[in-house]
Amino acid sequence: MQIMVILVAFVEMVGIASIGPFMVVVGNTSILEGDNMLAQAYQLSGLTQPHKFIVWLGFTVLGLLTLSTIFSTFSLYFLIVFGNNLGKDISVRLYSYYMYRPWLFHADGSSSALRLKIQMNGTMVIYGIIQPLMIVNSKIILACFITAGIFIFNPVIAIIGICIFGTTYFMLFRSVRDRLHSNGAIESIEYIKINKYIAESFGGIKDVLLMGRQQSFIGSYLRSSEILVVSHGSTQILQQLPRYIIELMAIGSVIFLVIYLVISNNGELGEVLPVLAIYALAGFKLLPAFQTIYSNVAQIRSNLPSYELLRDDLINSQVQDKITKGLDQNNEYLHAKEFISLKDVSFSYPSRKEEALVNLSFEIPVNKSIGIVGATGSGKSTVIDIVMGLIQPDRGNIYIDNQPLKPEKIRAWQNTLGFVPQNIFLADTTIRENIAFGIPEDKIDDYRVKEVIKLAHMDQFINDLPENFNTKVGEWGMQLSGGQRQRIGIARALYDDADVLILDEATSALDGITEQYIMEAIQDFSGSKTIIMIAHRLTTVQKCDLIFFMEKGAIIDQGTYDELLVRNPTFKKMASGT
Repeated sequence: MQIMVILVAFVEMVGIASIGPFMVVVGNTSILEGDNMLAQAYQLSGLTQPHKFIVWLGFTVLGLLTLSTIFSTFSLYFLIVFGNNLGKDISVRLYSYYMYRPWLFHADGSSSALRLKIQMNGTMVIYGIIQPLMIVNSKIILACFITAGIFIFNPVIAIIGICIFGTTYFMLFRSVRDRLHSNGAIESIEYIKINKYIAESFGGIKDVLLMGRQQSFIGSYLRSSEILVVSHGSTQILQQLPRYIIELMAIGSVIFLVIYLVISNNGELGEVLPVLAIYALAGFKLLPAFQTIYSNVAQIRSNLPSYELLRDDLINSQVQDKITKGLDQNNEYLHAKEFISLKDVSFSYPSRKEEALVNLSFEIPVNKSIGIVGATGSGKSTVIDIVMGLIQPDRGNIYIDNQPLKPEKIRAWQNTLGFVPQNIFLADTTIRENIAFGIPEDKIDDYRVKEVIKLAHMDQFINDLPENFNTKVGEWGMQLSGGQRQRIGIARALYDDADVLILDEATSALDGITEQYIMEAIQDFSGSKTIIMIAHRLTTVQKCDLIFFMEKGAIIDQGTYDELLVRNPTFKKMASGT
């Protein structure tokens, strides 16, 4: 790519330099009768009339200029393609980096902020820094070649011209660079706000409509948009401002150059015309190059805040590449044969002082149904996250049979798990694709899909749909009932034939009848799979083989439903709903 840029600059310089001889002949055809290179070229051409040679020379110069234009066009094309490919690599790297970040990173962050980093900030880095930087590089090389070329004709004029225009652009940039950077920072902040308003308003559209809060969100969106308009407009003006100043200076410089050349050549226009033509064409090429360099440097400066938001993530992604390489190809399975246990596990969330789990120890027998109950904030979901390997305990460990779960084995362990949360995420696609979530459409096993549909007791409602399991569910499954969404979640958990089925408050939002249907589907796996259920409503775990009762991050009692009902007053109170 660099070689192409240098070649383009060289061709541009040759094209400009060729104007001189052409204008010399136009101004004084008698030069063709002397002893010089032009006279030799005239003789070699075989032409007998000077005006025909001028025509031939003119077309030659035009051909060289056309060639430089073609080279410049292809160079620009390859610069843009190369920049886009580099930008694609950055975007994919960021997306991969965030996708492999641990659960706590996502739980403590904002998905809309991540989307903005990948899409908006990533785009700003590509089109606001990478491509402008490449263009600046090419224009600097072009300017150096043209400057070297005109230096040969008149070093004094070349040095004075470059100093005047270069210093002017430099001083202008120095005077506005801080404003450009602050404008970029403002735009980054306001884009984050706008993205947040959109995500929150549409994500909670039912509440917005019910409470009539449309104007509140619209007003916030409008304020940020107005700030963006002012900031972005200011940046664009600052990027283009030198153009008008330099145009005035260029016209003045041409006038002074003509005066200087006329005086220094004693009014001989034949001597003035070739030099003037060369410098005019050089200026025609150099001034846009200087303006392009300035505007792109200004653009880079204004977009630096976007890069600063991504810089640490891009650096860290290089380290993560080495860690995550080959994880997706891990098709191992770590099966529990006797029990799953936690031993002396303690854990606290980074944003909280108190421990979520305190020296927790318990054992889950394989192929038994286990209930984990307790009041809100007792640590139930944290226990499940540790069992699933989504978070690592501060102290203690999880054991599969008698072997501690090591980091390199977490993926193999997770391959044996099926998880059904309280709120099932459904993509805006078909039921089939939602069951085989994340698997390319052409690799979905339809036989397995039909099998898990039966296992999740959803075959009746699937058969009633117009396109069977190829029916689209709408965004977030809006076209389905809560019970239907939960059954799709169960089918998804069963698609990979999970050994351990984990349900986190999976029926808490359902009515009693729907919950009963869901529980019947779950109980069909009793004895053949390990079932772990978190529940706030104790009727959900009534048929479990063993129940762990949690309070303040510790297990304070365990036993069957009937045993706990008899000996634990708090459990009895929760069961009665009082």
